[in-house]
Amino acid sequence: MSTWQLRVRDPSGEFRKFQLNGSATLGRHQDSDIILRDPTLPTEVAVLHPAVGLVESGKISPFWIKVPPHSPAIKLADLSVREALLPVGIPFYVGETACSIESQQQEEEVLPSVPSGVRPWLTQSDEGIKTMWLSKKAAVTALSVYIAGETGTGKEIISHLIHAWSDRRSGPFIPLNCAALPISLVESELFGHVRGSFTGAVQNRPGALLQAHGGTLFLDEIGDLSMDIQVKLLRFLENGEIRPIGADRTARVDVRLVCATHHPLQRLVEEGKFRRDLFYRLASITIEIPSLRSRPNDIELLSRTFALQHGRVLSPQALCRLQAHTWPGNVRELQHAVERATSLSSTFSSVLSEECFDFLLTPNHIRQSPELELGSAVLSLHEMERVMLLKSLRICNGHRGKAAKLLGVARSTLFEMLKRHKVEGPRRKSASKTPLLVAAEPVSTCL
Repeated sequence: MSTWQLRVRDPSGEFRKFQLNGSATLGRHQDSDIILRDPTLPTEVAVLHPAVGLVESGKISPFWIKVPPHSPAIKLADLSVREALLPVGIPFYVGETACSIESQQQEEEVLPSVPSGVRPWLTQSDEGIKTMWLSKKAAVTALSVYIAGETGTGKEIISHLIHAWSDRRSGPFIPLNCAALPISLVESELFGHVRGSFTGAVQNRPGALLQAHGGTLFLDEIGDLSMDIQVKLLRFLENGEIRPIGADRTARVDVRLVCATHHPLQRLVEEGKFRRDLFYRLASITIEIPSLRSRPNDIELLSRTFALQHGRVLSPQALCRLQAHTWPGNVRELQHAVERATSLSSTFSSVLSEECFDFLLTPNHIRQSPELELGSAVLSLHEMERVMLLKSLRICNGHRGKAAKLLGVARSTLFEMLKRHKVEGPRRKSASKTPLLVAAEPVSTCL
C-alpha cells in the first residue's frame, strides 16, 4: 500500500514535504499540522481527511479536502472548490501556496535543497531544474566552472550556490565584475600590489585571488579582460601562484574559479579576443543558464514572489500580461517591472492589475525583440490576427476559454477565428477521465 505526502511550494519558491498519516489541518496557526507561510491567508485554511473505503488508483488520492465556511475557497485546475477529492500530482492553490498530493513511492525530479543563508535561484521549469542539478553536480568537483547566459538570468546566484554546495563552503566567496574595473586597476584588483609599486599605492593590498584563498572567486564578465591579464590568469591556473604588482616573490593561493559572461566565450575565441588555452582551463564544466522567455513556467513563480516581497498579489490578467512579454532583460527586468508597478500603483489595493503593467506595451519594449512579439517587421491585419491567435493559445497552453479571455473576445468569436485561420492546435492536454468529486464554482481566471 502506498504512503502519501503533501508537497508544498511556498510563495518564496521553497519546497517542503509532509507525510500524511491521517487528517491534517492547513493554516498559519502554530497549532496547524501543516503551517503555511503566506501572511495573506487566514489562521485556518482547510482540512485534509482520509476518504475511508476509497480504492487507491494511480490518478485519485485517498484524501478529501474541506474548506471551513469562514475561509476562502481553494483553486483546483479552473475551479474554485470548498470540498473535493484530490487527484494525485495535480496542484491545488491555497492563496499563493501550491500544494499537491503525491505518493512517496513516486519518483520525481525536484530541486536540490538550498543551503541556509544563500539566496535561491527560483525555478519550477524542467530547464531550470536541470540547471540546478547540473550546478550541484559541478559543485562537488574541483574543476573550474564557466557559466554562460544572457544578462539578468542570475549567473552570480548560481555561482554562489556552487560555492555553498562545495567543500569550500567554509571559505570566502569573492565576486568581482571585470567589466566594472578600470583597465589600469584590473591587475591590482586581481593580483594585489605592494606599497610604493605605483602612484597611489600607499599600502599593501591583497588582490581578489588572495582574498578568496580557501574559497571561490567568481569573475563576472570575464570576456572583458585584456590579453595581458589573460596570460597572467592562465599562469595562475597552471601553477597556483600569483605575483602582486611590485612584489619580488610569488605567493601560492588555493582558489577555485567560477567565471561568467553574457558574451559567448567560444565566439570571442574565434574572433581572437580571448585565449583558447585559457578558455579550456576555465570551461572545464560549462553551465548554460536558459533565458526567462525559454522557461515561461518560471514567469508565474518569479512574478508572484517579487510581488509578495512588496506585500502585493497579481491579478490573473496581470499575470497573463507578464507571461506574454518576451523579457529581453530576463529575471532582472521582471523584478524591476514588478517594483515599478508596485511603486506607481494605488496604495489602497494589494492587487496589481494589468493596467499597472501598461508600460510593457510601449513601442520601445516591442522594438527590442519585434520578431518575438509579432513574427516579422510588417504584418497585414489578417497575418497579425493569426499570430496573436497562435500566441494566445501558446501562452494559455492550448486552453480555448483562457485564450478568448486573453484576447478579449467571446468563445464563439475565438472558434470563428480558429476556423478562419484553419488552426487546429496546440490543444490542452486532455484531462484525466477519472471523475473528480467536487462541489465547485467556475473561476474567471486565465491561470
